[in-house]
Amino acid sequence: MMNRFNHLPTLKIDTSEKIPFTYKGKQYYGTKGDSVATALYANGVRIYARSLKYHRPRGLYSMDGECSNTMMEINGVPNVRTETTLLKPGMVIKEQNVKGSAENDLMGFIDKMDWAMPAGFYYDTMHKPAKIWPVAMKQIRKAAGIGKLSPDHHMPGKYDEIFPTCDVCVIGGGPAGMTAALAAAEKGLRVILMEARPWLGGQFDYRTSEYANRQTCHERAVQLAKEVKKTDNIRVFIHTANIGAYNNNLITGFQVGTEKDSFTERYIELRANSVVVATGCIERPLLFENNERPGVMQAGCALRLANTYGMLPGKTGVFSIGHDLGLEAAVALHDLGMAIPMIADIREDGQNPALLKAVTDRKITLLKGWVATEVHGRKQVKKVTLKSLDGTAEKTFDCDVLVASAGFTPLTGPLVVNQAKLKYDAHTNFFLPTDLPKKMHAAGRLLGYEDGLSIEASGHLAGLKAAYDCENCSIADLGEAKKAMESKPGPARGTKLVMAPVKGRKTFICFDEDTSIKNVKQSIDKGFDVPELIKRFSGAGLGPGQAGIPGHNLPLFTAKYQALPDIKIRPTTVRPPLVPTLIATYAGTNHTMLKRTPIDDLQRKDGGIFRNIGVWQRARYFSKDFSARKEIENVRNNVGMLDGSTLGKFRIHGPDALNALQRVYVSDLSKIKQGRVKYTAMCNDDGCVIDDGVVIKLGENDYYFSTSTGRAGQTIEWIRYHTRYENWDFALVNLTDAMGVINLSGPNARKVLEKVVDIDVSNEAFGFSEYKEFKVADTIPVKAMRLGFVGELSYELHVPSSYMKALWLILNEAGKEFKIQNFGVEAQNVLRMEKCHVILGQESEQRTNLLDIGLGFLWSRKKTGYKTVGVAALAQAEKDNTRLKLVGFKMENNGRAPRDGALIVDDRVRGHVCTARDSFSLNEAVGMALVEGDMSKVGTRLAFYEDECNGELIYGTVVETPFYDPAGQRMKM
Repeated sequence: MMNRFNHLPTLKIDTSEKIPFTYKGKQYYGTKGDSVATALYANGVRIYARSLKYHRPRGLYSMDGECSNTMMEINGVPNVRTETTLLKPGMVIKEQNVKGSAENDLMGFIDKMDWAMPAGFYYDTMHKPAKIWPVAMKQIRKAAGIGKLSPDHHMPGKYDEIFPTCDVCVIGGGPAGMTAALAAAEKGLRVILMEARPWLGGQFDYRTSEYANRQTCHERAVQLAKEVKKTDNIRVFIHTANIGAYNNNLITGFQVGTEKDSFTERYIELRANSVVVATGCIERPLLFENNERPGVMQAGCALRLANTYGMLPGKTGVFSIGHDLGLEAAVALHDLGMAIPMIADIREDGQNPALLKAVTDRKITLLKGWVATEVHGRKQVKKVTLKSLDGTAEKTFDCDVLVASAGFTPLTGPLVVNQAKLKYDAHTNFFLPTDLPKKMHAAGRLLGYEDGLSIEASGHLAGLKAAYDCENCSIADLGEAKKAMESKPGPARGTKLVMAPVKGRKTFICFDEDTSIKNVKQSIDKGFDVPELIKRFSGAGLGPGQAGIPGHNLPLFTAKYQALPDIKIRPTTVRPPLVPTLIATYAGTNHTMLKRTPIDDLQRKDGGIFRNIGVWQRARYFSKDFSARKEIENVRNNVGMLDGSTLGKFRIHGPDALNALQRVYVSDLSKIKQGRVKYTAMCNDDGCVIDDGVVIKLGENDYYFSTSTGRAGQTIEWIRYHTRYENWDFALVNLTDAMGVINLSGPNARKVLEKVVDIDVSNEAFGFSEYKEFKVADTIPVKAMRLGFVGELSYELHVPSSYMKALWLILNEAGKEFKIQNFGVEAQNVLRMEKCHVILGQESEQRTNLLDIGLGFLWSRKKTGYKTVGVAALAQAEKDNTRLKLVGFKMENNGRAPRDGALIVDDRVRGHVCTARDSFSLNEAVGMALVEGDMSKVGTRLAFYEDECNGELIYGTVVETPFYDPAGQRMKM
């Protein structure tokens, strides 16, 4: 491991604390504060991976993960951006996309076959001859991708999500972003500041050049960060990458947690009244031969290796740059001990005089109007060839590092994905944002500012604009900030050079996809003459870095190659996520996204085994006997309690309440008598039944009704939709969560109930299909219905949710002498199946109408004038005998029941089983099925096919229904 500096004020590492990790099966050590990439670099690793297509060696190029050069497998997860991933103890790091190792990749020979794979190779070649394509496709798929994930991999860690709101969101924690946040916060606004790196400061953080008044850029960054942190109304999210920006200022991102945090990563989705984008710039790659060879890196990367991570990028470095940051980096690295034999500056003039003097004072040779044209070295940089821009003069230097950068590229991603437009600016050589989305502002270096004071003034103005959006800033304040901005230096002149004077065979414009300048030329020559088409034909920009590396150079080169008079071509479209994100982060915490009933905990204490049913969790069983035999027999012989709170419960009242009910229900509800319960159903426009339930008339123009569990969430919208043009006067209240339900069922149900109520509940006083209101224990108000869904004497007790626990305990105590027990959804399912009572969605499907499932008796054909939904379709289907029909069946020779969903067949599929069970009440296997009309006659033999039975059929016969208590005496006793 190389020696690290420990005296620089800009360092983010602690050399006293070593962190162990495993690389290629061996243990190495990094330093606290390292990223995975810098820890590997400190241990002598220069080749991190191999490229996607040509398997070229790739090394550390930038420090913010703009390309796939340093993507590796970490702890079993492929394609991890090691540049931005903090090193943690025990990490297991592996190379990927190699046969052998990154140093010696057996697939490296493909690099010499680029002549056989021009742009559009797959489009032109792989479809002919047609018989070869299936074989070729399999091989291509094997070779595709740069990482593999084991099917058995378990994603460790905790993934969370938060949904904050704020007045102003600032994206970018550099000098412009911090200044913008402070300006908005000073106006009393709630500000959220998002910074992708683990610390604030941006490009100021690692620079020791003078900011102003003998204060360094780093010192200014520290000062601003302290001001931000002590401002109570600024909430800072560090190590938080912005991944999307959408209409109405919906901003998304993800934060990487530290050891102190309760999450590994968390997804952030926030709403802001106004947004400031201060994301700064990355460096624009310099285009020359072998420009992605390990040892070639950006100026910012080289400087950050030294000033942030305490190590020199190499022993000898040649610089080929097009901006003052390159000169600054050369001076700083020379002072730290790096030999710099030559600086080639693309610019003929315009350099900072102070930096020129610093270069001269250090006796570093500077060639203006020169550029790197080729890197030599099979796997790493060994030497570099420099040429004058006109190609007339040439020099070659030995080195192990080439610091190369053509200029800057603004990070406009958050603006562009929110539909901002980009327009070429000849002064900065940037594609600058225009037509910004409403209440979204840009600031700082992405607008071309390089002077520190100008960057901060730009941020201050943007922060006040955001405050103005929130009506917390005056026009006068904006005017003063604008004047201050105009008094500072304007955007800096950018370099115009697009490419060194080379042919471009191994000059890569996109590192992710191995797309060379030669491939771009081939695409243009074939007629794909704009970046969006070139991107799709050549692959440039299709990788995980999107437009990070090629996005700026591609439109510039496209315009130059076609000799366009001006640059009207735009960069390719950038799409979210702007930064690659784990699916686990998007998923967030594995919450139980289900509703629970008011007595959920009581049922769990009683041994309930729960299952997810729709949006609810319900007790399906109360023992590990999944046939639920004891529960079923107890309801048939004694008394049981079921939690039915998931039913939809509604109150509708007002002058037109009845009209609304008549519109959506097929029965004539005008005939409901007060104190009676009416069972009815809803259909859609096709006559297909979508819901059933009961309706009770509470008083004049006042009704209470229930729906099925699955339909509860849609009922209000269904009624609203079908009455939207009527101007009817009614109010509809959803009481589903406000009311709980206990179903008290069994021959002893009345004996239990009469012990706790203050009214007569005899059969004469409270008969079948009647409704009563009373109190339990003189306190608990109950809406009670006498029903018989399970085929026994039953009371459905509706009570306010807050009383559910109390009522459950009271009934449980009162029923002890009658052997009261819980029963779950499975027992209810069997009990009601024996009575042939349907559950919609189980005995019906999207094609079945009211008539098909035997509920035609609910349809009031004499009801007119209400335009009841579905009745027109029902009238047309009434004589159609080819439709599916619901029938009951018993198995032959006392055979077992078929599986739910089993097919009914003869020479083709004729239907399917809805519900079938081995009935303990009947001592035989019975069930219900939907079959084609000609098979619905009693006595028809049915053949059941099940996948798991190897084609062996079992048989049953259509019988009369219901199976249990056909006369219904038990539920009416």
